[in-house]
Amino acid sequence: METTIKVEKRIAMVLFLTSNIGGIKKENGQKIPVEFYSKNQFLLNMKKSLKNNKKFVLIASNPFNFEQNDKFLEMDIEALKLSNLSFDECLILDNRNKTKVSEVLKDSSLIFLCGGNTYIQNQFFNEIDLKNYIKDLDSTIVGISAGAINSADIVFNSPEEDNDLSNPYILVGLGLTEFNIEPHFDIHNDNILQMKSILDESYKRVIYGLPDGSYIVGNKVYGRCYKIYQGNIEIICNDNECFLLE
Repeated sequence: METTIKVEKRIAMVLFLTSNIGGIKKENGQKIPVEFYSKNQFLLNMKKSLKNNKKFVLIASNPFNFEQNDKFLEMDIEALKLSNLSFDECLILDNRNKTKVSEVLKDSSLIFLCGGNTYIQNQFFNEIDLKNYIKDLDSTIVGISAGAINSADIVFNSPEEDNDLSNPYILVGLGLTEFNIEPHFDIHNDNILQMKSILDESYKRVIYGLPDGSYIVGNKVYGRCYKIYQGNIEIICNDNECFLLE
């Protein structure tokens, strides 16, 4: 008698953690769409990760700023086209459709978690219970700056100015990764408040400093990256290199 073995479908989400992916530049004081970064093979690796071109979803960092969100979506769609990528459907997720999260994310091929205010975005993600909806998606997800920070299980949001100290800096994130990143990292950063906060927190957890143009996908970092731990900062990868993280 034959025995039938049921094989469960394996979820194959691909997560990119980045500081900046390009797609926009300033020209004569105006922001215009351009191709996404090819530096450190970002665009190539993002294209390789896509399983289909059904749906692109941009998840806002500020759910209330509809005009800005629509503009960001419009520019990302143009940047995708300039990068030779197009999708059957393109949507923004913000307060206008927050009660339809499952419907918006269904069949998503590529999801961008916007950059912006990390704390405001974190509140929005938790309000709509995004963690529950996003964890089982078979999609490519690109966390950009704030979006990358909020992808972690336990989020560390370094304060940049005194006003930030009124908000908690340890937050509950999406749980998509155990890596904590510090985007736009500059080892010569003269923001004393922020650098002290990062170094203090490094006694509790490893933080990876990613300059613009670098990124983590899976457990590999591409491009310049700093490991910040126990108060020490060491460079572990350079541009045009790839390094396997522990």
